[in-house]
Amino acid sequence: MLRKSFLWMMLLSVSLVAAGQSGTDLEGWRGQIYEAYVLDQMPQWERAVRAMEAAYGRQLSAELLYDLTLAQYGLIGYYLGEKENGKAQTLLSKAEKNREALATMRGYEAEAYAFESAFIGYSIGLRPLRAVTQGPRSSRAAEQAVEADPQYARAWIERGNISFFAPAPFGSKTEAITHYEKAIRLMEARMHPAHRWLYLSTLVSLAGAYEKTGKLPRAIQTLEKALRFEPRFKWVKDEMLPEYKARQAGG
Repeated sequence: MLRKSFLWMMLLSVSLVAAGQSGTDLEGWRGQIYEAYVLDQMPQWERAVRAMEAAYGRQLSAELLYDLTLAQYGLIGYYLGEKENGKAQTLLSKAEKNREALATMRGYEAEAYAFESAFIGYSIGLRPLRAVTQGPRSSRAAEQAVEADPQYARAWIERGNISFFAPAPFGSKTEAITHYEKAIRLMEARMHPAHRWLYLSTLVSLAGAYEKTGKLPRAIQTLEKALRFEPRFKWVKDEMLPEYKARQAGG
């Protein structure tokens, strides 16, 4: 009996150490991704994703899977913006498998639907002719995400992205503003530890929507808000805000 108790205590200790190490690693990767976004150091983001992929291969974890899929989601968007479509397609294939796995995990329904909406949007970006058939699927997935959890900020971000990027009469920059503002309020009320970079990204998206609807002063205020949250935010500090202010000064 004493021997069994000793073995049980040893196993418990090992489990606690492993769990603590996993949590520490996850916090580290979240920090690396945030720093990469803020300072525009995407190779660091890529390294974090590779490390997370390796860790998930060793030990399945719903929390790690969510963070990994979120990190892949952000990196795919970067690749598409840089016209690195080959890298985007390769990573999208991996991310879609992770989304499918996440969809089977209890409590992650809204997250999986939001990723589904985004990944369909990415596939349209890679092959625009898919928009006619796949656009409605992306919209429906975003709606399902909101239905599954109206308090999940990313569900509203995807609705905002669809409204912003969809061509008229399907899209509306004004509707995008409403959805982005909702997402920002939710993140400010309860910030997921992996969402800090996403919060900044959504402020940038909101500023862009304000600018497109002729509300340049509101766009500037939103970018200034982003810098109050993170004064080092390179993209906003060095490019977007100076450009918007110059346009405002020029009348």
